[in-house]
Amino acid sequence: MPMTRITPIKQNNKLVGFKLDGHASFRYYGYDIVCAAISCLSINTINSLEQIAHKEVDVYQGNGFIEYRLHCKASVQSNILLESARLGYISIAEDYPDYVQYERI
Repeated sequence: MPMTRITPIKQNNKLVGFKLDGHASFRYYGYDIVCAAISCLSINTINSLEQIAHKEVDVYQGNGFIEYRLHCKASVQSNILLESARLGYISIAEDYPDYVQYERI
């Protein structure tokens, strides 16, 4: 079964980003609320890291894949934003366990 896998990225035991791979396939294209929630949270986190925390973010993306990570040293603001994203991803994974897997590392 298709699934989105979310992997936190850590550096020196600190959360610095996430890798998301695969399609949730909860519904067909344009109606997949699970993919939409994950995409919205990801884009919002990237934008917030750049515009609120004033951090550069490296973003790599392709079909059903996005990876983003801080390009520079973390700050209190960036830590809060990344932890908030982590909680959001975990919540989505708990609500839709057949469609999303959050890897706890």
